[in-house]
Amino acid sequence: MHTIIASSFFQKKSCVLPGIGKLSLITHTAETDFPNKQIKAPVQEIVFTPVQAEETFFNEFSAISELMKKKLELEGLVELTGIGNFTKSIDGDIVFTPVLPDDDLQQPVTAIRVIRERSEHAMLVGDKETTNTLMTELLNEENPATSKWRLWAIILGAAGLLLLAVYLAQHGFNAFSNAAP
Repeated sequence: MHTIIASSFFQKKSCVLPGIGKLSLITHTAETDFPNKQIKAPVQEIVFTPVQAEETFFNEFSAISELMKKKLELEGLVELTGIGNFTKSIDGDIVFTPVLPDDDLQQPVTAIRVIRERSEHAMLVGDKETTNTLMTELLNEENPATSKWRLWAIILGAAGLLLLAVYLAQHGFNAFSNAAP
């Protein structure tokens, strides 16, 4: 009886037990923990949603659900192996306690980022796909307009220094002090 519920539950990720409620298997994805250089394992959680009193329907588990409700009334506990336990509270509500997964199955994995500087890989720049080596060449390439500007600045600076040297050679340093105000 319980193996039928368990196998159906793990295959379909949910199981509706008429008169009791719905069991759902929710999988939380793996998480990265960059500061500790780990990837945490994905976690599965079993969630129980009790049925409302006015909801009545029929499915493949209707007969099993009736047997479970009778056992809950008599013993106060129904155990579904591998899934969890149903108990009846003092108020008469059905409470579900899921089985906790083994901690050994949920150990994080060490993840160290590997950076290979000399290997070529594809990358996306804007909407254009290129490689890291092409981008390095493009960024390190000298701009011809910049090099021409520098050349003209050096030529004009040298011409200015040459003119200043010629003037000082003809008039000397005293020409500045003898000039009329």
